[in-house]
Amino acid sequence: MQIDTRPDGSQITIPEVGDLVRLTRDEAGPIVTAYAGEWGRILRVSSRNTLDIQLAGFSRPRGVAMALVSDFPAISVVPCDGRGLPTDGRHWGSWEERRGGARPNGQRR
Repeated sequence: MQIDTRPDGSQITIPEVGDLVRLTRDEAGPIVTAYAGEWGRILRVSSRNTLDIQLAGFSRPRGVAMALVSDFPAISVVPCDGRGLPTDGRHWGSWEERRGGARPNGQRR
């Protein structure tokens, strides 16, 4: 995981493949298959600031039917340790923040 500092001094964590993360919100949509509190390993980080997360073998047993969460918003997860406990209070930065684009106050770098 990478850590970046915003212009205001606050820090954001940039997700990378292989990081362990804990979901802070239930999956959106009419059929919810991933719930807040579950955790797993990041398999893919997309350019749309979404993550593919493997839950099986982490918060779910291996071999379960729904072992993968696809296109989960990166803003809805926090870094965690090997037991699924959050490691810090920082949030994942948005795609724009990670690429030097828009800042929370609308300014550009």
